[in-house]
Parts: sequence; structure tokens; C-alpha cells
Amino acid sequence: MDLQQPQQQHLDAVLLAALRAAPRRYRLPPLPADAETAVAGGTQATLAFAIEAARTGPAPGIQALFTRALAQLIREALAPERGDPAFQAAMLQAQDAQVHEHVQLSRQRAADRRTLRMAIDAIAHPGKLRREAAGALRDALARLHGLAAAGAWAELAEAIGQLLAQELPGPGNFRAPLEAIHASPALRRLVRGSELLRRESVQRYQALCERRGPLAGSDAAAAEGRASAQQGRIAEHAAVEAFREIAGMLNRHWKGAATYRVARGLRTPRGFPGEASKAKEEWDAAIVRGGDAGGASLVLLAETKASPAAATSDFPRLLRGLRRLAKADADAVYAFASADGEQRIAGASLQGLRPVRRLLPPHVIYCCSAPPEALPQPLGAATRAVLLAEPASLAFAQQLARGEAPSHAALAPVWHALATAPRLQAALHQYETAQKARAAMLHPDDLLASVAHGLQRSYSSS
Repeated sequence: MDLQQPQQQHLDAVLLAALRAAPRRYRLPPLPADAETAVAGGTQATLAFAIEAARTGPAPGIQALFTRALAQLIREALAPERGDPAFQAAMLQAQDAQVHEHVQLSRQRAADRRTLRMAIDAIAHPGKLRREAAGALRDALARLHGLAAAGAWAELAEAIGQLLAQELPGPGNFRAPLEAIHASPALRRLVRGSELLRRESVQRYQALCERRGPLAGSDAAAAEGRASAQQGRIAEHAAVEAFREIAGMLNRHWKGAATYRVARGLRTPRGFPGEASKAKEEWDAAIVRGGDAGGASLVLLAETKASPAAATSDFPRLLRGLRRLAKADADAVYAFASADGEQRIAGASLQGLRPVRRLLPPHVIYCCSAPPEALPQPLGAATRAVLLAEPASLAFAQQLARGEAPSHAALAPVWHALATAPRLQAALHQYETAQKARAAMLHPDDLLASVAHGLQRSYSSS
């Protein structure tokens, strides 16, 4: 028998006890106890209460409670100043044919721009034009290149048309490629897109899109992405530093050589058992123990999030990743790549990662170093957006916009879809998912303090 095994088991038990005892500063408040309390809590509290009732088995009157609350949510979303710009943009797209066309064309715009610019470069790139004799043709081609670079598509189409109407001088065969560009569907779409951008309804749609956040591909969107990535790096650094201190404390209590170590960015090996689709494959931080021929044991695994709300959308993917890891062969050893070198982990240890009833194992946590919200909303932003995007919700909103007074019963299709439609499954489980994800979320400082306290108590009493 391994004489060190009882000591290993004791330290692992102290760590698990510390994880359970650590405060959960990001925990969701409970839902209202009854419908009357839910209504008093406001629209979002009422919807969250009704959705949870739909999941667990609705009582009489819950459907009407839900449809009334959803009708109020739609009215709030339509408010001109304090409403939801994303919903207002979606409604405008559904109502206005020109806005709808603009959105459809926008999906191809980036590819069309690349196509046109490559075609123009093939005949009018400045490097090519240096080999052409100076004169009217070279000047005209240089102008085409400038118009394409500037995205002046209507002017480009007009300039090509004018050039084709002339007898092209010089030895180069430019007519065929110019005709192809002039007749291309990509140019037609870009010209039409430019025309639509001058329409009042499209400009209103663009303004709503800008209110909901920076437009994709814009400098503001790139800056926001960099800021978000920086927040993620800060959160990950805080978690890793806490893990390193914990590993150090465990090693100081270990009567022998250091055995606990931190592994950053563990990546599930290629060819690992189970289905990889939509499952998490990279794990932000872990503490592993040992590492002889039998493989190391994974004693703590964490995902870091820059904000508490981010864990809710990540939770299903995390569960799938854990279920896959738990398919390991108990007698095998698996080589995980990581930022701290290869980690050979025992399959028996990985089998202990299997979630039970959508609950994370006690040694799998989320880490977050953000301040807790003053009042976490029981209805997630993603669920709110999904409910508002339902066809019945949009139709209800359009009736309101026309000055009509539709009955909230017209929103019954949304209620019925909650229980059956795959597109609404995440919404149906939204509170349960958020509750479980946040219950597994720890601040690195709380985690560190709890482990230190647990070790101190354990060894002062022994």
C-alpha cells in the first residue's frame, strides 16, 4: 500500500471542503415565492417566475401571467428612449421591405467588396499601372482603383460604363475584364446597398443598431473586442495566481516532495473518447497532483469569466466537455497539452468529472474577479432577446406600433413553444442554468482564503 495515499486523500478532502465552504458572492437570488410577489417584483421577475413554472409544471393561471408579462416587456422594449434598440431594429426589419433588403445585402457586403477589389486590382493595381504608358487610359484605371478602395460603388459603376462607351486606347486588353466587372452581381448588390443607405428607414435602422452596440467590423467594435479580451486576461491571471498560491500551500503541508502544480490552458487530446461537437475542449486552469507512471490526478478545474452573467451561456458547453472527459478509460493515461507543458492525467481521475443532474462536480468551478451586481436580474439578457424575437412577439409589437390594442392572449404561441420548441429550450431552463452556474462561481480571493482557513483548521486540530 502507498503510505502517502492517506495524506493525499486528506489534502484533497481539505481542498474539497474549502471549495464547498467558500462564499458565493455571485449567487442568484431566489425567484418570487408566488405569482403575487412576482408581479410586485416587476416584468422580468414575473417572466422568470412563469418560465420556471413552465419548466417544473405550470399551475392554473400561469399562462395568462406569462402572456401579460411578455406583453408588458414588448411595450417597454418599444419605448422610444428607454426601450430596446435591438428589438426595435428587428421590428423595423420585419415591417420595412427596404430595411429587410438592406439587411440581406449586408450579409454579402464583405465578400462582395473583396470580389470587386480583387477584380479591380487585377487590371488597375498601382504596381501594374506603372508598366502602362502615361495617358488617359492609365489615369482612368487609376481612378477606378481609387473608387474601389474608397467603396464608392455607384461612382465606380458609372466610371466603368463611361470608359466602356469609349474606344479604349493602348495595347492592353481591358475591355473584357471591365465588362465582367460592370455586369457582375457583386457590383449590382453593392450599388443597390449604397442606394439603400440613403433611405430614411435604413438610416433609422442603422441608428438603432449603433445604439445597441458598435457595428461589426467597425473600429469601435474592434476596440470593444480588445477591451473584452483584456478583461478576460485579467480574470484568468487572477485565477491562475490564486491557484498557484493554493498549490504552494498544499505542497507546504505535504510531507515529501512538492506534488501539486498548476496547469494553464489544458487542451483535450485529439482522438479522446466521446463527441467533440459543441463541447468545451480547452480548460483555463487546473491543479493536478502527482504524475508517476499511473498518471496525475486532477484535483481542481476552473473556467474563468470576466463577468458573472457570462457563465450562463457557457454552462451547457462546459457540461458537454465534462461529460466527454468522463468517458475516459479508467486504466488509460491521457496526454493533455498545456501552457505549462504536457500533463499526463489518469483516466480514473477524469471519470470523476461526470456531472450529475446538470450539477458540476465539487472540484469544478467558475472563477470571476468582477464586482458582484447590485441586483442580478432573474431573466437573462439572452432569454429576453429570444422571447422578443418570437414571431408572435413581433406581430404583437407591430400591432402596437399601428396604434392597435392587441390582447395579451395573442402571445399564447410563445407560451406553448416554451415547452416544445428546441429554439426555446435554453430560455426554458434559463433560471436553472444561471442558478447552477453562479452557485459554482467563486472569486479568487474567496477561494484562496477558504483554502488557507481549511488547511489551518485541519492541521491545528491534528
